[in-house]
Amino acid sequence: MKRSLRVRDKIVLVTSMCIFIFAAIGGYYFIKRESRLYTEDIIHQGKTIAGISSVIFTNALVYKELELVEEIAMTDYLDYYILDVMQREPRISYIVILDTSGRVLSHSDIKEYGKIYTDPVTSRALISSETLAQTFIDNNNNEILDVAVPMRISTKYWGVCRVGMSLTGLKQQVSELRNRIGSMVSIFLLFSLIVIGIAGKKLTNPLVNLSQLMDKITETGDLHVERFSPKPRKDEIGRLQDSFSWMLKRLRRANEERLKLMDLSLRAEKMASIGLLASGVAHEINNPLGGIILCFKNLTETDMDEDARKQHIEVIHSGLQKIQYTVKELLNFARSSPMKKEAASINDLLEESLKLSGYLMGKHNIRIIRRFRQDLPQVSVDPSKICQVFLNIIINAVQAMGESGVLTLSSGISNDFCWVKVTDTGPGIDPRLKAKIFDTFFTTKSQNSGTGLGLAVSRIFINQHGGSIEVVSEKKDGAAFIIKLPLAGHEKI
Repeated sequence: MKRSLRVRDKIVLVTSMCIFIFAAIGGYYFIKRESRLYTEDIIHQGKTIAGISSVIFTNALVYKELELVEEIAMTDYLDYYILDVMQREPRISYIVILDTSGRVLSHSDIKEYGKIYTDPVTSRALISSETLAQTFIDNNNNEILDVAVPMRISTKYWGVCRVGMSLTGLKQQVSELRNRIGSMVSIFLLFSLIVIGIAGKKLTNPLVNLSQLMDKITETGDLHVERFSPKPRKDEIGRLQDSFSWMLKRLRRANEERLKLMDLSLRAEKMASIGLLASGVAHEINNPLGGIILCFKNLTETDMDEDARKQHIEVIHSGLQKIQYTVKELLNFARSSPMKKEAASINDLLEESLKLSGYLMGKHNIRIIRRFRQDLPQVSVDPSKICQVFLNIIINAVQAMGESGVLTLSSGISNDFCWVKVTDTGPGIDPRLKAKIFDTFFTTKSQNSGTGLGLAVSRIFINQHGGSIEVVSEKKDGAAFIIKLPLAGHEKI
């Protein structure tokens, strides 16, 4: 059977999943926020550099247009400025000045002088009247932030100043931030798992102890398998421990009272059975006792030869042995003893029960039919208790049949069980009463004729042996009690 997760495991699992989910969500939004801030910062820097540069370049173009400086001097000045700016800010990929037609007036790469740009980024920059920030992928597969600032004074428009900022560093920063957050989350999750595991174990240990104790009680059926003395607590678990301890004490007391009541019930049933057998026992004792008295009288009052004297002594000895055997059997039956199994023959136990009830059946003119299987293997039983079961059923059958009838005893094997069937020719059992006949103190006899314990005790004994007992009966067609006992080696564990 697949075992479910323990409470502690569930607590650790659920808590860990919650921590991981919340940490992942928090980390995701933190990374997104930092990435947005990094992007906004680099855009701001790009706009600042491009704005300042556009002012300087615009002034240079105005001076050139006023012929205050020569074109070569202006170009040298712009190149120097671009080189100085790029040395100060390593994230700048390029700085380029374009005229209104897209022709390069100045560039950080001297190879680009004089070229005319017609790419979409340039086209959007030339037609924008405000600062424009846009990203694109260059030929080296690097992501570039292009910030374009129009160079104009009032309505005079000279072109555009573009500053390209590499976003590779931004991606590296975001990647490093993601790795740091991932490491922190992993360490925090591992630490949390350790703390939660220890706390969960401490929290659930009382519940585990309760569960293990209940499992032991369930498996063994013994309420005294272990003394339960939990540490006092003031929370819900503490109240549960107190309730469990109280319940266990009540169950132990109830079980002790039940065992005492059962013992009294068994004694009462045995005494009732002994009472019914008393006349038979008296008959078994009186017959040899009469012979003993007669022989003893002859020995003491008459003269006889040695052979006659030996015969009388032998008769006395035989009669005393018979009386001793009868009393011994009666004491064995009456003695209350714990379950003590041994290998025994079911057929022999049936015969022994018939001997104990022989006088009762003879008195009621009951005919006995034996249908025993002769090769029946021995079974592991408590002979005294099984004899009492057979005797209870036989006595009930004799009382049900009244002054005459036929009692049939059969035995056999079915699967891994040895079965015994006791059938009478009595009036049968009312179908409405069949479900109650094994109930304690239930009886259909008169108040002074039965205790209502015989069949209840019989069922207890059979259940203790791992067997079963059932009744098959129809009104006016007699009753049949079927007892099944496991063969040796097939008992239920």
